[in-house]
Amino acid sequence: MSALIRYQLALLLRSQRWLPPVLFFALLIVAGVFGGQQYGDSLGWCAGMLVPGAGWLTRTVLSGEPAAARACASAAAGPRRVQGAALGVALGVGAVLAVVAGVFEWTMSSPPPGVPLSTLPLGAIARDGGAGIVVGLFVGVALGAVCAPPVLGRPATGVLVLAAASIVLLVAPWSPINAAIRGAASPGPTVFPWWELAAALLLLFLCGGAVVRSAGRAA
Repeated sequence: MSALIRYQLALLLRSQRWLPPVLFFALLIVAGVFGGQQYGDSLGWCAGMLVPGAGWLTRTVLSGEPAAARACASAAAGPRRVQGAALGVALGVGAVLAVVAGVFEWTMSSPPPGVPLSTLPLGAIARDGGAGIVVGLFVGVALGAVCAPPVLGRPATGVLVLAAASIVLLVAPWSPINAAIRGAASPGPTVFPWWELAAALLLLFLCGGAVVRSAGRAA
């Protein structure tokens, strides 16, 4: 499996197909840097922008392999293992982006006006905001998985569904990422997003399993 992951990662980096989703995510992160942005708000913004950012990246990883190369890899290792390796690469690269973006947002943040920095529970804010970022990563990867072939084979359809679903998940009050963002930006005491993490992990498991099984049926 490690050889397949290295193969998928090398394929992604050589193709440079990672550039559009990474630049798109970087623009979203930079756009969220406002003067006086508080720590929880910044981490919540990072978590939310990971949904479309990691979603697009995941779709790119899962659909970027040439048909001939995928046929050879599937014949050697099995289509499900190849698809699982690609999903693992998407999750790993997304995690790197999440860490870089979270650190950037944290360094650009400020305490609330008139509140000394020493009085803020920075450890709790970082812990709970970081957990919210993980929620955003899981939701984004899950969304990108179901918007990629073979679940959604048509490129235009997958992109439209990805964009629409990202908006719905970010604004719907029942969504785990919406709840994680609201929790991170809450002016009161921070609350660790236990149920949000569990729901996002379950969503990733279900969507990832669906796209891996679909690859096996399509082979």
